[in-house]
Amino acid sequence: MSAHSHSQSSFAEKPDIASWFRRYSEPLHRNPYPFYSYLLEQEPIRFIEENGFWVISRYEDVNRILKDPTFVREHRNAMPGLYEEPPQQVVNEWKPVNDLLDNWMLLRDAPVHTRLRGLVSPAFTPRAMERLRQNIRNIAEHLADEMAEGNEAELISGFAFPLPVIVIAEMLGVPPEDRELFKGWSHTFARILEGGDQPPDFAGQAIGAAEEISVYFRDLIGEHKKAPKEDMISDLIHAKEQADALTEQELIATCVLLLVAGHETTVNLISNTMLALLDHPEQRALLLNQPKLIASTVEEGLRYEGPVQQTSRLAAADYSIGGQTIKQGQFVTVMLGAANRDPAQFQEPDRFLIERTPNRHLAFATGAHFCLGAPLARMEGEIALSVLMQKFPKMHFKDEYPNWRPNMLFRGLGTMQVQL
Repeated sequence: MSAHSHSQSSFAEKPDIASWFRRYSEPLHRNPYPFYSYLLEQEPIRFIEENGFWVISRYEDVNRILKDPTFVREHRNAMPGLYEEPPQQVVNEWKPVNDLLDNWMLLRDAPVHTRLRGLVSPAFTPRAMERLRQNIRNIAEHLADEMAEGNEAELISGFAFPLPVIVIAEMLGVPPEDRELFKGWSHTFARILEGGDQPPDFAGQAIGAAEEISVYFRDLIGEHKKAPKEDMISDLIHAKEQADALTEQELIATCVLLLVAGHETTVNLISNTMLALLDHPEQRALLLNQPKLIASTVEEGLRYEGPVQQTSRLAAADYSIGGQTIKQGQFVTVMLGAANRDPAQFQEPDRFLIERTPNRHLAFATGAHFCLGAPLARMEGEIALSVLMQKFPKMHFKDEYPNWRPNMLFRGLGTMQVQL
């Protein structure tokens, strides 16, 4: 184990759970696992008074909540009688952002969620994925060759970021020269999704990003209408014309969601798993000896250092769990990162073991909102890591400690300096 790997120190005194969810704390988020293990052992179901929401961390409870239709994403479905539209000036100011988020299947319930998901899902079937495999491998090998020109590299900007961006951009039909634009937009949306305390200038940044990305996709959709191509935007336009299934706003929002969700998390999957391999030389040696273990390495990376650490739901009715009652309308934060380290579900949960089986982690959530892009993320992860291992079997981590990006929802590195 290297000097910067995660020590499993435990808390001497009771941690301030409320502050964890209020603001980002670097030491705590650099290594959240002792905090998770405290929650799992001491307070697996905890109501945080000052924030007014529940925190659920045990695997069994998280799994149950994600699968139970009592838990929804939309206020209007949780409290139909009491739901109030926000005041008009707030609505107007945030309109560019809300026009996107209100049409993201991720944040909607059935029937809207079912319809939007049904229109996009054909692009993510196993058969559709197989058609992409060789192309993804070519992209990964090209990026690795470019990195190999030096003897060290920055793995995020040189490989982990461009790979999924190129893939999702090609799937959608976005021209290669526009990919750089997406980095800033995407990080801004990752912060919008995170919620919590943001700096005062963030509202302007969020609204600006939403306006720019909406204009961008509106123009691109316009071009695709005139000259359809073999890509997802053309397929979705076709679906829109068929049964008038997608409004223009839904089409724009779906493109934005696929772009943000399609790479923000996969960048993290690739780099977090690579970091774990570099941190565990014996596991890396095992993978170099047995390349067939690549699929289970990706699953273990997803469990051990998941790209998404938590998600939330609203209770649409009073709900009893673990001797507590979640009241209708209350928010519930389910801790995917903690559930994936639950000793009741995983033996030696704090060890990174690439042969772990079974490995029923919740990194992609579960239930109606199970990650639609999971097959693509898995395939990109497997190809990316196998190319890196083949090309750079002696790679090692150069930073003093991992540079985690300050985001509580998405766990990923901002930069990752490696010696090739």
